[in-house]
Amino acid sequence: MLTFSDFSAIISSVSERKNNEMNNEMNKIEETNETNTVLVSCCGCNEELHISHEEADQWTDTDWFQCHECE
Repeated sequence: MLTFSDFSAIISSVSERKNNEMNNEMNKIEETNETNTVLVSCCGCNEELHISHEEADQWTDTDWFQCHECE
């Protein structure tokens, strides 16, 4: 027969494992997004944004990049 503390330990272990799996998946998504994007800083408001390589290629010099708000 399981005691309450045994049951709690099992639930805690399963919960921790699920949290670790979710964190690992989130990290993989973030790494993929970071490799598919370019980090630029808006020359108007200094906001840092990740934009696609395709969008970055449209700027001859990303030092003069402007976000949608500043355009």
